[in-house]
Amino acid sequence: MHTRWQEIVEQMLLSDEPMTSSQLAKALQVSSRTVRNDIKEMREFLLGKDMHIRSHRGRGFELADKQHPAWREIFLHPGVIPIEREERVQYLMERLLLQSDYIKIDTLADELFVSRFTLQSDLKKVREILEGNQLVVDHRPHYGIKVLGEESQIRFCISEHIFNQQQAFLEHSEQWKESLQETAVVKDILLRQLRKHRMPIPDISLQNLITHIIIACQRLRDGYALGDIQTEPEEMKEDKEYSVAAEILKEIESVVDVRFPEKEIWYLAMHLQGTKLMNPGGKQEGLHHLIDHEIREAVQEIVRHIDQVYDLSLAHDKELLLALSLHLKPAINRFRHKMNLRNPLLEEIKAKYPLSFEAALTSMEVIASKWQIEVDENEIGYIALHLEAALERMKKGSAEVKRCLIVCASGMGSAQLLLQKLKSRFGDTLNIVGTTEYYNLEQHSLTDIDFLVSTIPIHEKIGIPVVYVRTILGDKDVENIEGILSKRTDILNHFLQKRYTFLQQHFDTPRQVIEFLGRSLMEDGKVTEDYIASVLERESYAPTSFGNLTAIPHPLEPTAESSCWSIATLEKPIHWGDKPVQLVVLLNVSKNDKDEMQPMFDMLSRLLDNQQLIHTLLECTNYQEFRSTITRTILGSVSSKQ
Repeated sequence: MHTRWQEIVEQMLLSDEPMTSSQLAKALQVSSRTVRNDIKEMREFLLGKDMHIRSHRGRGFELADKQHPAWREIFLHPGVIPIEREERVQYLMERLLLQSDYIKIDTLADELFVSRFTLQSDLKKVREILEGNQLVVDHRPHYGIKVLGEESQIRFCISEHIFNQQQAFLEHSEQWKESLQETAVVKDILLRQLRKHRMPIPDISLQNLITHIIIACQRLRDGYALGDIQTEPEEMKEDKEYSVAAEILKEIESVVDVRFPEKEIWYLAMHLQGTKLMNPGGKQEGLHHLIDHEIREAVQEIVRHIDQVYDLSLAHDKELLLALSLHLKPAINRFRHKMNLRNPLLEEIKAKYPLSFEAALTSMEVIASKWQIEVDENEIGYIALHLEAALERMKKGSAEVKRCLIVCASGMGSAQLLLQKLKSRFGDTLNIVGTTEYYNLEQHSLTDIDFLVSTIPIHEKIGIPVVYVRTILGDKDVENIEGILSKRTDILNHFLQKRYTFLQQHFDTPRQVIEFLGRSLMEDGKVTEDYIASVLERESYAPTSFGNLTAIPHPLEPTAESSCWSIATLEKPIHWGDKPVQLVVLLNVSKNDKDEMQPMFDMLSRLLDNQQLIHTLLECTNYQEFRSTITRTILGSVSSKQ
């Protein structure tokens, strides 16, 4: 909330008479016009809150009903009462999930100082979020509303939308006070037991376990136990995780006023098993005996399917096959019992490793067909980590070394300095064949040279790219050379096309954007008639908005006749999943260009990460400006003399 709004309300509360804009302006040391604009915005903000700012001709402004507590609660003590809609939705999520009984709508409206109409609008968004977690808001006349659903889903929703978000109500809840105060005790017991049984886990997993137990304690106090497990995995009783879970809960029972049924041991054991998958690079020697034949076959089928769709050649990576098998073994039980495991790295994985995430999505088909279970985004993110590790191993093992020639006008000493700097920075990833003066360049054969590194302008057309650098190599010079080594110039030329770049467009929904971009491709015969449906189906699995105002929708599989990006910038951001989006890059990859996917996705990751670039692109009004901005910012000053 704007600080001036608080000061305006404070001045009016202290005054016995209406105050003119000039009087308020003098007190706030701003112009009268600024005060009038603030009051106009404040009146819009107060709509639906049963609060008003009156104006009297010639006398000024005053607060209607100064005794209304909301004037002080909202304006003089900000943060206690949620103001914006997003804040109210978060408050309502906490209020409903943490409340064990029904609560009346009028009570919620009074707590938020809003009308029933405004509250019903906020509750509509709450219902959407809860439905995404297979939960419903039950309404009983004369009683109010309450969240209903499977206990495991309610607990996950509490974890995901309260404990792992900025909280609006939890710390003020008397009902949860005792359980929250037990956090330190639970943590100490967990650490002691895990050390005793030599089960090291990452910090993220430790926090997940603490949250799981604290929520279980409170829900059991409120009389809500876990539902029946469809088929309790009896063989798990022989696992180390089960005995450790039993000891942990037994010790917690000895210090807190809660008794844990056996089902809680099963669930904690499955959580402990899940902590293994947090470290895809961990030691895995001697673990093959833990994998049964069914899991091994399923993983091989998953990787074959990924290779078939994305042509990544991962089927012979034994380390990947083992890692995925160890991941799936405990995950299957969680899937069967609808037990979600939060992935705190999910958004970062989607933004940094988009190709791996998309490839991981295809595993859903195999898992669904074999076990008739649904996989959520959190698990897909963990699978993506294993795939990304495999792609990195492949990249290191088969990197093609580029050959370059240095052109320098400052003498042999500066040329040698530049050569040594380049060798020091790029090592074996760059083959520097030698140095030459500009006037001797025509004496050199460039047949086997991939690009030149030059400290001076080269005006002749020589048929290969030229990277301009300073003799004293700087960070920007390094980035320019990296642009050549990663083939970013080729990717840009291949995918960015004027025909499919649409700037400053007006749309209201993701579907409208996808249909508009898809139709332009269909009209040119670049995609088939089911293309738009495939993009929308992929979007239904997980929104492709990855933050930074950007979305990269695409079909389930590469099907285009030729590869390109279809780009739209929007006049105003639109809601895409749970994020605002103003730059949309529709990916169209040819089924014959699958080898382009990894470098293309790498380039898009750079774009998604660069906040300044995105804002600059959104201001572009023509294609040339748009292309030049990407070239300058992402690729650096790389030119091509061809």
